[in-house]
Amino acid sequence: MKQQPIIIALLAVAMLAAVGCANKKKIAMREAEQKRIQDSIALVQAQAEAAAEAARQAEAARLAELERQRVQDSIAAAEAARKAMVQTLNIPRMTVTMVAQGKQLSTPATMRWQRGTGLVVSIQPFAGIEMARVELDADYLTIIDKINRRYTRLTYAEIEQMGARTSIDEIDAWIDQNILARKSEPQLTLQVSRAGINGSATIYTASMQTDVRVNIQPTNVSSYRQVTLEQLMKGF
Repeated sequence: MKQQPIIIALLAVAMLAAVGCANKKKIAMREAEQKRIQDSIALVQAQAEAAAEAARQAEAARLAELERQRVQDSIAAAEAARKAMVQTLNIPRMTVTMVAQGKQLSTPATMRWQRGTGLVVSIQPFAGIEMARVELDADYLTIIDKINRRYTRLTYAEIEQMGARTSIDEIDAWIDQNILARKSEPQLTLQVSRAGINGSATIYTASMQTDVRVNIQPTNVSSYRQVTLEQLMKGF
């Protein structure tokens, strides 16, 4: 009979141990389930972030392609507009009147122009004999006195210092606005006042030729004497 309490105690201890093991197993299983859930959540979040990043990259690529296409369309439109514009002009019959330092010169002349390249005005007072010419290109204004074999050459910066701002683009725009826009007129007169030289040009538009082959190669002035603008103007 004395052994019965001991057996009961042992049984109780065994039961408590079994319950403890069961609880530990449940806790381990619960922790494993929680970890599985956390891993699943992390995986879903990672997948969502990857999908969002892929969407951002796809949108960025789409916008970049749209911008590239917009630039290409703009370039194509600008090129089409440029080709649609008159590119060359030849005026074989015009009269130029120039007043400088109290002197006036009125003479027949011709003009040739090419967009983006420049223009040449040829002064021909006697039956097509060229006495002088004015050449403008991307860098210089050159006035050539062929009778006395001398010339003056000015940069556009030097012209600006004289009070006249000019560039090849402004020359093209001036021709667009003042000559080409009025080429339907039978005769038009242009007034010019630049760098202390006042002048006018009367153009007989019936002889105006557009988009034709023109030669505006600069004159070889290696055998000419270079002088200042003031010295050149005194000789006319």
